[in-house]
Amino acid sequence: MNLPLFRRLLGQDIEALAPTLRQAHDATETQRWTGTAVVTSSRNPIAILLCLMLKLPAPGTNIPVTVVFERRRDGERWRRTFAGRSYHSDFISKSGLIVERMGPTTNIFCLSIRKLCFSLIGFRFLGIPLPAWLRPRCPAIEREEAGRFVFDVPVSIPWLGFVIRYTGSMELIDD
Repeated sequence: MNLPLFRRLLGQDIEALAPTLRQAHDATETQRWTGTAVVTSSRNPIAILLCLMLKLPAPGTNIPVTVVFERRRDGERWRRTFAGRSYHSDFISKSGLIVERMGPTTNIFCLSIRKLCFSLIGFRFLGIPLPAWLRPRCPAIEREEAGRFVFDVPVSIPWLGFVIRYTGSMELIDD
């Protein structure tokens, strides 16, 4: 089996991650994490349509969440389910960056390990690259808190404003 995707991207720097994040991102086997989340979203009709199109979570509090990190030969697939609403992303490494394909979108992130910060530096819609002034902002952060995997994923678009934000915490479930 190849080295895990995040180990390939971060090298020895992955050792600096909090133990829970290292457990999630430096494993070679498929893992299931569960917890709860809070989702807030825009009431703008365009933002609502985008969230529906991408199958992003519906708004709510104390929403049950499950994330399955499926290890693949060339990367990872993250299968996320928020209160029964599921979507997935495929992640690969390209030129030292992490590339996420989710439906018609491609997100290109640069990772940093202060927490685990995903800085969106490129975006494609239907394969067409969008200039910086059009692309979404998604300063996603993962961290450990009280031994739990904590995520914070805010999304906005410069010309539209706030779209969605989902935050929550999870723990590894042994199947």
